[in-house]
Amino acid sequence: MLEITTSTTTPLTPEQVISAAADFSDAREKLWPNSKNKYLRVHDRGAHFAEVTEGLRMIGVFWERSRYDWSEPGTIRQTIIDSNVISTRSTWELAATPQGQGSEVVMRLSREFRPSIKGRVGWVLNHLAGARMWGSYVRRALAEAEKRLG
Repeated sequence: MLEITTSTTTPLTPEQVISAAADFSDAREKLWPNSKNKYLRVHDRGAHFAEVTEGLRMIGVFWERSRYDWSEPGTIRQTIIDSNVISTRSTWELAATPQGQGSEVVMRLSREFRPSIKGRVGWVLNHLAGARMWGSYVRRALAEAEKRLG
């Protein structure tokens, strides 16, 4: 199991951070580029959860069906239900805590990759680029959210 943790700060409030992470509208692709609108399907949604399929095209389509839960204030957690790249034991979590006029944001990934070509590609990308890649990814998403809300 690969564990990656990265953190950053943002002028956004914890509520704004979680709201951006829980946005499953057509705006999602702009914030979270690994969730292309072409592959985004919301299967079920409630006040504090969503079950969605997301994907992107790399070497073919990489997709995952997940349950997102943001019932705990300041935290959103994704649990993989099915995927052609990562196993169902994989999770992603974004936690935002107040810091000054904004938030400290910590992103944690727990990834186990499937024994397939796409799983191997995911394994290599995550092991080689890891925290640097995901840190850049979350900073870019938050910068986009700041532009929208600022």
